[in-house]
Amino acid sequence: MTFNRYICFRAILESIGAIACMLMALIGNNLLGVIVAAIAALLWIGGEVWGMTAFRRQNPRRDELSDMHQGSAMQFALVSLVGILVIVGFIYTTLNLIDRSIVHIIPPMLLPALAMCALAISDIRYLWLEHDAGTEGDDED
Repeated sequence: MTFNRYICFRAILESIGAIACMLMALIGNNLLGVIVAAIAALLWIGGEVWGMTAFRRQNPRRDELSDMHQGSAMQFALVSLVGILVIVGFIYTTLNLIDRSIVHIIPPMLLPALAMCALAISDIRYLWLEHDAGTEGDDED
């Protein structure tokens, strides 16, 4: 398996986790959402451990362009997450100011959903940058 294919599988798993958490935030069944998020997180951790052991020994991927792409992707995801958190905070603050008879609380599963979404955004952005640079063949087995 190539490094980029591993990142693709990881992005898919993170997206599934984000969608599951978001659905649980909308449905309101937080216990089920925590279970699904925990399973996704355990699979993600297992994949990270496997990826660190497999790719560091067989195919070290340490070129400058790939490092730049990873850094740019993480920065893009962080800025996106901060922007979304500011918007969500503004919306809930505004709702509480408009209607003081009902306290609007951010659903607890929204935060793990946003965190998993940020991870998926980072991986997808990395793959996009790698594709644009034409380096998809650099990590072949």
